[in-house]
Amino acid sequence: MTPDVIAVGNANVDIIMYVDKIPGEDEAIEAQDAVISAGGSAANYAVALSRLNVRSGFIGRIGKDNFGDFIKNEFIREKVDISRLKVDNKHPTGKVFIIVTKDGSRRMIAYRGANAYVSKNDLDGSYISKAKILHAASIRKKLAEDIAEMILKYNVAFSYDPGSVVCKYGLKGFLNILKHVKILYLNLRELECLTGSKDPESAFQLLRYGPRIVVVKMGSKGSYIVFSDARIRVPPYKPKQVVDTTGAGDVFAAALTASLLKGYNLWDSALFASIAAGIKVSRKGARNGIPYEHEIVTVFNKLREKLSKGLILT
Repeated sequence: MTPDVIAVGNANVDIIMYVDKIPGEDEAIEAQDAVISAGGSAANYAVALSRLNVRSGFIGRIGKDNFGDFIKNEFIREKVDISRLKVDNKHPTGKVFIIVTKDGSRRMIAYRGANAYVSKNDLDGSYISKAKILHAASIRKKLAEDIAEMILKYNVAFSYDPGSVVCKYGLKGFLNILKHVKILYLNLRELECLTGSKDPESAFQLLRYGPRIVVVKMGSKGSYIVFSDARIRVPPYKPKQVVDTTGAGDVFAAALTASLLKGYNLWDSALFASIAAGIKVSRKGARNGIPYEHEIVTVFNKLREKLSKGLILT
């Protein structure tokens, strides 16, 4: 299979505990539920695309252990191409311990393991050149630079979700990467680290450095998208109950990508992505909660009709 979209980044095992409160120092509490699933930002993105009927592939590393086998089998089950997934004989599979409280918010402790050793050597140019989009998420700055350099050789769009690493280096440290990025995803904290402001309007100034589209993910406040001649503020799709926000940003990015590839305009793509993320947060687990295309389309069609009549998105 030749993927239309290739994701580069982390593949983890998520160990998620659902609790009533965060324990204090030396305090022991009981979890109300626990979920063990495959995870990782880029991996979740690839799986979400597959569930949206977009051919996806993944470049990354797992350990030669049972956790790695678990992740590999999950990719296969989800029909993600893993022909460039490497098994690292020296380093174990990455793991993330996640605590989710009653309001759906989360706290994470990550052990990167084999993820930390994904490098330029793992980037197969012949494989990447056949894709339409390469998406990198939460990777080291050096690897992002290598991808930006490689992308120049091919007619492949670079989609980038840098994560908190931008706060370590700031805007100047990312100028050589941003000039090759087509779609840039940031949360409000990351936006502040690059522009000095949490005002989503400040994302507009990043366009001068290369990105064609900047997407600001604002969680419960929706999203704000800027491009050369317009801004789009998309309200959140709010489920009856927020259960777990883990992976919502990955699902949003994948749904935006999928809808753009399917020919939706940017506003409809953003609405589609907002619905996808809203459905996800109503379910437990980053991976288990990812919706399928038919689920999103059903809600999208109803809301699109309401919006056409001037009704409010709720």
